[in-house]
Amino acid sequence: MNKISEEILRRFQCDYIRMLEENFAQTLAENENVRLFFINENRAFTDGRNIVVDPATDGLFYDVTALQCTSKYMNWKPEILSDKWNALHIITRAQTIHECLHILYTDFPTKAATDPICDTKIKRKVLALISNIIEDAYIEAVGCSVYDNMEFYLRFGRVSRLFLTRLSEGTAQINLKEETKQAENNPELKKQTETLLDYLEYMITFLLYPMCKLEEPPTEIAEYIEKTKQLFLDGSFAPSPDERYEYARKIYDVILPLIPDTEDDLDDERLSELIGGVKTHSPDSSTIGGEEHKSRTQTVTVRLFTDKDGNMRKEDENSLYKLMLALSEFSNHKNEALSIVLDNGFVSISHGGDFDCSVLHNHIKINETHPKINLNLRKAYQNIYNKYRVSINSYNTRFAQLLESHRSLRDEKRRFGSGINSARLGDPHKRCWYRNIDGIDVPDMSVLLLIDGSGSMQGKRRNGAVNSSIILHEVLKKQGIKHAIVEHRASFVKPEIDVNVLVDFNSRNEEKYNLMKIKADGDNRDALALFWAEKYINKHTDCENKLIIVISDGIPMHEYDEYYPPVSIKDTANAARKIIKRGTKIIAISLDEDGSYDCYEMLKEIYPQLIACNDLTRLTGQLLGLIAKLL
Repeated sequence: MNKISEEILRRFQCDYIRMLEENFAQTLAENENVRLFFINENRAFTDGRNIVVDPATDGLFYDVTALQCTSKYMNWKPEILSDKWNALHIITRAQTIHECLHILYTDFPTKAATDPICDTKIKRKVLALISNIIEDAYIEAVGCSVYDNMEFYLRFGRVSRLFLTRLSEGTAQINLKEETKQAENNPELKKQTETLLDYLEYMITFLLYPMCKLEEPPTEIAEYIEKTKQLFLDGSFAPSPDERYEYARKIYDVILPLIPDTEDDLDDERLSELIGGVKTHSPDSSTIGGEEHKSRTQTVTVRLFTDKDGNMRKEDENSLYKLMLALSEFSNHKNEALSIVLDNGFVSISHGGDFDCSVLHNHIKINETHPKINLNLRKAYQNIYNKYRVSINSYNTRFAQLLESHRSLRDEKRRFGSGINSARLGDPHKRCWYRNIDGIDVPDMSVLLLIDGSGSMQGKRRNGAVNSSIILHEVLKKQGIKHAIVEHRASFVKPEIDVNVLVDFNSRNEEKYNLMKIKADGDNRDALALFWAEKYINKHTDCENKLIIVISDGIPMHEYDEYYPPVSIKDTANAARKIIKRGTKIIAISLDEDGSYDCYEMLKEIYPQLIACNDLTRLTGQLLGLIAKLL
């Protein structure tokens, strides 16, 4: 793999793409507990709940010859797979679909692991392989019999393996296990093992690659192939896992004379290359927690490449159209992934003198930071979201009821109505009348949550601010209300303040993980932060109603220039009044200790509209209550 391919793979395997693939897997497997992981070990498998895929399996995504041959066979335009991002997306999705179908329709762990008819490792391995071949054929038949938009992925997964020009490069490229070394010193045992592998390879090709023309089988296995062909075919159509396993046992009974009488294991790497991995069905695999995973029953009507009678059939006529839709989706995923991977955030510098604030702030630098998204914070964010899911749904229901209540809207461009729009008097069609109607509309409103990030916010207050910010964001986003969430603080001994835009107006979804970065450190210089907030909300929104919600636990203080009360209180009060007079509403929430109103008593000298909060469990309700009243 050259450096360009390595870099493309690194960017593709970012957590954003992994999360998208995991979400797809959860939807297809109908289980929100499914987890999906990327590895570079040349294998894909599932244990019934976790899915592991390798986008770089067998080096296919940069195997130009294999991709060209696959494109030709699939009747795809060559440029589709010449794009390495497209190739990676399709390879990954094909693996994900395959493993999801196993979760839905295959029992875990394989019954071969505990079947009493197997008294040696090699016998268990052979029975598991037979079951594996039948299961793979069956779930691929389900994919094209039951599901839409899936067949071309499954076909790609099989066809591309036929044209691979590279050996495996992952950890699957290993030497023979210690147990198999006896075969090297025993020619008879080695011959028996080769004959068994020849038989299994022949049946894999027969059932999973029917487009391949098979030569007459060697004499040693011809009889067994003839006796088991129909059993494989019938087994791959059996609707239940138990029925399919019974076919596997019947085949096992027929070929038992082919299995060497040895305590050695069977080196199945050669077969694994052809099947595309055997770990899902390995008798040594186990499920999470040791619990059994029971699958569903499903009747199939066709196989992936053939009909019920074994005749080759054409792919769905609309498959090319479905492919183009998928490529369009993948292109969007690529652009979003790159925007995250390549985005290191940025800092914009301004100064107090850029605002019409007090001269006290003219020399203070403002560091406006848009932090780099850290997808590693997703799990922490999700834990809080899950904890407050019921509250979020409750608030969403309340807001939906508010928004669905009748609102007076103006129906313009009418020939008759209840009033005239003077701006349209020149309309040649005389459509200058309007009428008021009842309707549903998203309020013309924007909200900026300004969180005090000073050192006194540590502990419960900081945690309360994080939890409330997450709930607020989830609710406002669901209701389509523009909002930004910003924390601010002043440096102790430097002439500067930091404003961190954690969630921006019209933010991308992943910005919400920045809310986990809220911290408590430094001083606070609220007046300058308020002037910055006013300018920011005016610059980035054109809503009729603009609201700044201030969350604070104390009065403004900045050690650098001894910006202390009473000066800081009076200066911040003047800033709030000036901003409110210019049309932007400011409502503050004071955070106090349980039963105390000390902070409230201090902040009421600054903010005309102030709400006391001395119970952090009520903070979210108070925040959303404010917005609800304005609606």
